[in-house]
Amino acid sequence: MNKQFEHLQVLTREQRELIKKLLTENRRLNALTQSMRQRIQDLEKTKLVIDREVADIPIGFDLIPESDLERY
Repeated sequence: MNKQFEHLQVLTREQRELIKKLLTENRRLNALTQSMRQRIQDLEKTKLVIDREVADIPIGFDLIPESDLERY
């Protein structure tokens, strides 16, 4: 009976350590998920701004890169 009790104690300790590791990993993944959600929101805002800017360019209007303008 004593060996079984010791074995259960070892298993319990191992499971607690595993739970601690998993909780830490879960917190890290939650932080990454939040970071990715924020990045997606930022990219969606940027896309909206770009879409508006593209919509404001008249048809047939030639865009000249800024570096070309600096040559003259």
